[in-house]
Amino acid sequence: DTDASINSFVAQNWTASIGLPVTEPWRPWTSDGCRAMGGYVTSYGRFQFLTIRGAGHMVPEHKPRAAAVFIGAWLRSEKVPVYDSTCQFPPKGVHHR
Repeated sequence: DTDASINSFVAQNWTASIGLPVTEPWRPWTSDGCRAMGGYVTSYGRFQFLTIRGAGHMVPEHKPRAAAVFIGAWLRSEKVPVYDSTCQFPPKGVHHR
């Protein structure tokens, strides 16, 4: 969401203008199943608009953990984890770098 060449707000507005029904409104997601902010996501059925916070254009280089969580969820046809501001510790077996 920090890519100067592809403005995420313009891309999000364009995506919304397609007219697909929103099945899950804009929400934060996490890379550790708790509070490590991954970015934001809006779902339109099987189509999603997702940002990776602070990544810029080279996501795997700048945010490798968030990239891995997103790609893994996408490959498994799962939702990215929901950000939980009340969470104190990530679930067992989940490590944030």
